[in-house]
Amino acid sequence: MGGLVGTSLLLILVYDAVTQSPYFEAKKITVEGCRELSRASILKLTGLKLHDNILSVNVNRLRHTLIAEPWIAAAEIERTLPDEIHIRIRERVPIAIVELEGLYYLDESGEIFKPVEASDKARGPIVTGLSLAGFHFENPWGSPLFKSVMEALHLCRRHDSVIPFAALHRVHVDRDMGLTLYASLAPYGLPAMPMCKPAVAGSAEVGTRTAAIKVGFGRYESKFSRFRDMVSYLKREDGFLNLQYVDLDDTDRVVVRPSVVGEAGIPSVAGGSDTGMDRRKEV
Repeated sequence: MGGLVGTSLLLILVYDAVTQSPYFEAKKITVEGCRELSRASILKLTGLKLHDNILSVNVNRLRHTLIAEPWIAAAEIERTLPDEIHIRIRERVPIAIVELEGLYYLDESGEIFKPVEASDKARGPIVTGLSLAGFHFENPWGSPLFKSVMEALHLCRRHDSVIPFAALHRVHVDRDMGLTLYASLAPYGLPAMPMCKPAVAGSAEVGTRTAAIKVGFGRYESKFSRFRDMVSYLKREDGFLNLQYVDLDDTDRVVVRPSVVGEAGIPSVAGGSDTGMDRRKEV
């Protein structure tokens, strides 16, 4: 018993000596993976400072502190003896902003992870038409409408998409009619890239023309492919592409309505209504 007590006291003394030794004071703290968050905000979250003893740092506790921050999906903290601490984080990638009695960021895995705040820099297309009633933040994939939104967003994010993600302003969901995509299409060509990123509100930027592209429910890859064929056809036949409305919902045809030169080109099909279809063309 005396030997055990003596050994315990010796270990305590050694631990105190090591964790208070200036030899193990942090002289370098690195932070990797920041985009939305700054290095200063990461250090503030962890409370780490230069000259902290790196052996006294509880890396597991600090890792859990970091992943409690909504922007951070994963975090690692490592010590390099004798005097370095390395922090690596993986931030969430927001791909859209969902309107649900407030604005919320949606990441690429389909998780709605935080409300949009005035200080946030990330922007993206807005998803409208989803109802808070019956929507489960813990399991949004349980909703077929939500699955449709995610499929359409992922198709737009492909590098060769006929509706480029950077040109997408809004995805409107209608329980009866399905999805309508609002994107910036420039006259005489696709793909069109807006001069700025899509706004938080999902509205068209100055200098761009917004077209409503109705894709309805399901078979989105096929519909995007038909839209690509239609674009090639219009360029070849008419030599022009200046669209206000496109209906891809019918599997046997594509209906387009061109914009008159000088029109604002803002369609009125949100919520399912569509006015002014007198200038449409079937392809």
